[in-house]
Amino acid sequence: MPMLHSLHATAAGVATPTLLAVAPLAALPITLIWAAAILFFGVLLMVCVLLLLKREGTPFYPLEGGPALRTKRGQYLQHLSRLLRSIRTINSLILTERDRPQLLEKACLSLTTTRGYRMAWIGLVEEGSKRVQPVAQAGFGNGYLEQVQVTWDDTPTGQGPTGRAIKTGAPAVMRDIETAPDYAPWRQQALERGYRSSAAVPLRFRGRVLGTLNVYADIPDAFDIEEVGLLQEVADHLAYALGSFTLESELTAARDQLQQGQLARSVVEHSPVGIIVTDRAGTIKSVNPHMMKMLDGFKAPEDLVDRVQLSHLPIFTGSQAGRCIRQVLEEGRAVEFECSPAAAGACRPGDRPWRCRGLPVPSQGRGLTGAIWLLEDAMRQAGQPGDAAAAQDREHDGESMPL
Repeated sequence: MPMLHSLHATAAGVATPTLLAVAPLAALPITLIWAAAILFFGVLLMVCVLLLLKREGTPFYPLEGGPALRTKRGQYLQHLSRLLRSIRTINSLILTERDRPQLLEKACLSLTTTRGYRMAWIGLVEEGSKRVQPVAQAGFGNGYLEQVQVTWDDTPTGQGPTGRAIKTGAPAVMRDIETAPDYAPWRQQALERGYRSSAAVPLRFRGRVLGTLNVYADIPDAFDIEEVGLLQEVADHLAYALGSFTLESELTAARDQLQQGQLARSVVEHSPVGIIVTDRAGTIKSVNPHMMKMLDGFKAPEDLVDRVQLSHLPIFTGSQAGRCIRQVLEEGRAVEFECSPAAAGACRPGDRPWRCRGLPVPSQGRGLTGAIWLLEDAMRQAGQPGDAAAAQDREHDGESMPL
């Protein structure tokens, strides 16, 4: 009986774990499902990684040579790190180099020395034409840019990577220069210099394409997506620098023009000569204070500006004055003539004729923007002594008084 009791105890002991083991077995199908799902996603992730590593196209290997980079991912990453070093160098140049030609030349030199391209050059779009003007280059050019023509029109010279990049605003790659039909205008010159593939990335600034950055490799199919993306980053930085140079130049010119305008206004305001400015139709646009003193009947410049024609002033109503006004405004000729203050209603005892000079102001294109009219005492201009009033004027102006 003790044995049976022991056996019973044993049986009871066995029964209990047996019942406990049934619970995991009931959950076993769900575990298998989760395990299968994890295994499936692991395999899928591995396939994606392999596809990423095995890109279409052969990565460009540095010039010192070596086995194919598809089998040596580490060397390919080292190759990309060289391009990143070149980007850092160019970014440093953008911050420190204030001379535009030097900046572009050094950028091309960095790409050819640090990265190992066969040749690199930068071309800018010519204003008013479809031509691309090379402004910087480095590497093995050997007169290449002097012997070829690059455009961005619809002619054969506009169908290459440079032309496409400018027209589309996106990078363009020529995978094999030797066989690509679109590269016919430049093929012979390129192959003679060892160029086998090329890439052109646009220089984009504020919605405009300023030009392109162009690089060449000595093997076909050298530019993959990653490399083109890094080159576009270089181009964007350079475009920003070029745009900044342009804006700085425009601001400097505007400041100089403002200073010159302020100086010119100061000279006109304090001139001892009467000055009238008219547009090309003869309408008065500006009158200096001395001219207002010379003309009676007008209290302020606002009585004249944009309201009165020069030929309608009493002093210019004579036939000689009318003829001279036409010669200045219609023929663009500088003239000099006399007019009488008596005609202007400003004649006083001792007054003498006034000398008037009409000077045409040419526009930037063809034609005139208007004219400037200078009026002064004709006798005073000739150096002749006059009455007391004229003598006082001369004394005020620093002229010597006759004894």
